[in-house]
This record gives sequence, C-alpha cells and structure tokens, in this order.
Amino acid sequence: MAMDRGGKRRAGHRQPAGATGAQRVYAALRHAIIALELEPGAALEEAALCRQFKVSRTPVREALIRLASEGLVELEPNRGAKMATLQFIDVVDHYEAMDVFQPVICHFAAVRHTADDVAAMTQRLHELRRAVGRHDAERIIRANYDLHCAIAEAAHNRSLANAYRHMLVDKLRIAQHTGRGRTLVERFGVTLRILDRLVRAIGDGDARIARRLAHELNEHIRGQVVDILSTSLGREMPEPVPVVRELAVVSGGKGTRAS
Repeated sequence: MAMDRGGKRRAGHRQPAGATGAQRVYAALRHAIIALELEPGAALEEAALCRQFKVSRTPVREALIRLASEGLVELEPNRGAKMATLQFIDVVDHYEAMDVFQPVICHFAAVRHTADDVAAMTQRLHELRRAVGRHDAERIIRANYDLHCAIAEAAHNRSLANAYRHMLVDKLRIAQHTGRGRTLVERFGVTLRILDRLVRAIGDGDARIARRLAHELNEHIRGQVVDILSTSLGREMPEPVPVVRELAVVSGGKGTRAS
C-alpha cells in the first residue's frame, strides 16, 4: 500500500502475491515516489519502515539499497537514507542525454516493432490520455512511464531498453519537483499530442519522423521544466549542446515491422 504524507499506508497499491519483505518495501516506496507522496530530501527512517511493513531491518535495507541503485534514494553513512534530491546538473545532464538517446530508441522501435508492440503502445497511450482527462497526476506519471517503457520494448534491444528505463527514473526525480498540482495536467496537453504522433509514426515504420518527434518531445518538455526549475533552483538552465540530428543507426535483427 502507498503512504500518505504522514508516513501511514493508504489504499491504492497492491503488493504482488508471494513477494518477500524486501520486495514489498521496495514496491511500496517506489510507488510512493512515483505518486509524488514523498518529498525530495525527506528522511527514510529504518525503524519506522520496519514498524510500518512489519519486517526486520534487513529487508528494509535491501529495499533502500535497490532504490539507491535507481537513483531514487540517497544512502548516507551513519545518517541513514533519504529521498534523492535534485541537483541542477542532474537536470542539464538528463535532457542532453535524452536528446541523443530518445531518438535512437524511437528509431529502432519504428523499424523493429511487432503488431503486439504497437498494441501495447496504443494501450499505454490510451491510459495516459484517460489520466490527463481525469486530471490525475499520479496516473499521468505512471502511464507516461509505462508508455516510454513500451516504446523501449518495441526497439527489441535489451541493452538500449535497460539503459532507457534507467534514464526514465530520472524523469521520476524531476517530476518530484515539477509534477504537483495542476501544473502537470496543464503541460501534458501538448505533450500528449506529440506522443500521439510519435506512436503513430512508430506504428507506420517511419523512423525519420519518429526521430524528429522524439527531438520535438524532448525540447518541449525541457522548455517547460526550464520555466519551473529556473525559479525553484534559482538558476537558468543553459542551452543544450547541439547534437547530430540524423544519427547513423542501422536497423535490423529482432522483431518485424507491423503491416
């Protein structure tokens, strides 16, 4: 179950059947992070987590170590754990990297996807559109994450997909600072339209358009984050270093294009 801001569990998150103590703690904390229920920098006290989940310290520590490996939690020697904070350079690095990496993922998705991949992306897009229509910030973040994971799966390259999912975790951290209240819902209007065109381009097998839309999506989101974080972090984000727009990527291998 997820936690409210007072640290108590609440309904809304189902634990997987047969999960170990460490898995239960990990899943619940990760869900709370995605749902923006835990503030950046908030302390995560082991003793309190042990009482909440009725487990010993070992499962709690295993869960915290796993979250730390994803960049969601920071472990401090002799001081315990806390929610990861967002450094200015983290934001700069993230959007520079995404401007290179996201078009590559979308390129491979366009040339290697299967009919099942298209169905999965379409379903995730529908879930995102429904969440935006309901002004449900938690579901927007979850559906957006799931959609990008579906696009990564459609690339049919495990190394790329794993690396991309790790980068998506950075988006969760940024959402901690920019995704509260109506701000998130309002800014997803244009984002949803770009994603709709992107999924369509991937389904059509148009790698060139997919790459262009991936760049457009990254620039759009980056512009919105700049406006928010330049104020909250007290600094202006520098312009990204220009990258080669048409990367020489070779398609082929696993997967087939949908007809």
